[in-house]
Amino acid sequence: MESGTEPASIVLRRCARAVAVVLAVCASAVPAATAEPTSAGLEFYSPAPESVAGEHGSVISSQPIGGEPGLPGARNFLVLYRSVDVHGQPVAVSGTVAVPEGTPPAGGWPLISWAHGTTGTADVCAPSRDTGAGFPAHDYTSLTRETLARWIAAGYAVAQTDYQGLGTPGPHGYLIGEAEQRAVADMALAARVIAPEIGTRWVAMGHSQGGQAAVYANARSQQWAPQLRLLGAVAMAPASHLGPVVQAFTLARRTGIAEKVDAPAGSVSFIPLFIRGAQTVADIDPSAFLTAEADSMVGQADDRCIGQLRARDSWGGLGAGDTFSADADPGALVRVLDDNDPSGLALTTPMLVLQGKADTVVLPAGTDAMVAQQQLTGQPVEYRTYPGVDHRAILGAGNDDALAWVNARFAG
Repeated sequence: MESGTEPASIVLRRCARAVAVVLAVCASAVPAATAEPTSAGLEFYSPAPESVAGEHGSVISSQPIGGEPGLPGARNFLVLYRSVDVHGQPVAVSGTVAVPEGTPPAGGWPLISWAHGTTGTADVCAPSRDTGAGFPAHDYTSLTRETLARWIAAGYAVAQTDYQGLGTPGPHGYLIGEAEQRAVADMALAARVIAPEIGTRWVAMGHSQGGQAAVYANARSQQWAPQLRLLGAVAMAPASHLGPVVQAFTLARRTGIAEKVDAPAGSVSFIPLFIRGAQTVADIDPSAFLTAEADSMVGQADDRCIGQLRARDSWGGLGAGDTFSADADPGALVRVLDDNDPSGLALTTPMLVLQGKADTVVLPAGTDAMVAQQQLTGQPVEYRTYPGVDHRAILGAGNDDALAWVNARFAG
């Protein structure tokens, strides 16, 4: 980003447009059902503490499910499996597994381990709890399941993690790359326990927040789960460069032009999610950079999903000037966001990145920069862009290319 002799207001506006990348963590949508996930109810998500210890990727419990959150044309299971948080502690993680009907091919069903975009950090936002239109993030999960149903029809098994701490005990490591990749890889391991007819080869795929998770899975999951063979990753509109977003907000506030910054509506609604995610790995004091009003609302991230946080009576009613204090010091938060930026990761397998050119949530410029850094360092990245396609539409617009690319990995 250039500065030179440009007025500070112009530079700050350009920085703030990167705020849209924040929404990389944004939600999308898919089919429906009711309020409780299964006949077992919410107790399924809270296992006895003594049952959580064990090999990561092993299954604590599972049960068949009909309708949503399952995928059509498949046998579906609600799963509780074991993973390990970034502090080395065993944790239970929830998710779903969908296995195509019929006879698997030689070598077993090829597997996609799906990483979802932002629903929130509250337990009520876990995608596997979406059994109908009453689910707070149904617009997101219904759209993604619609997309994933096409992978079932193409002969792929699909595993979907809720991520660590989303739906299950403990905090959700929102945008913490290592926690995300462990959840994605351990979901792949658990899928084979549920359905041994699933093969050992898999691909990580995700959108938005999940796009970032897919990049981390590419870089780290082969070492984390060597029992399986990771063939590659597909990252759709992946979140990146979030530290500069926060810095742009605070700089705009400090220089008195916060209300003039051209930022996407509701973009500050992701700040409490950033904070909750960062607090899982660092000592983050929101009062060091938030106004008293904003600081008093951080707790809303514990019981509201992203759509609710973006409402006018919540964080969506705040501008940058209402959110960050004049003497804001967000250094601790920015360091966590920078540490979890996927741009500098060393990839272990090929990766396909898909980006809509009309995306105002994850700006194409941010993804361009991530891919440019990766390609300049010799990473095996293919990049495809789609004119006129926005953030959510990339799920449909890029699906045929993703399928062809993944088919080629499994055929190799």
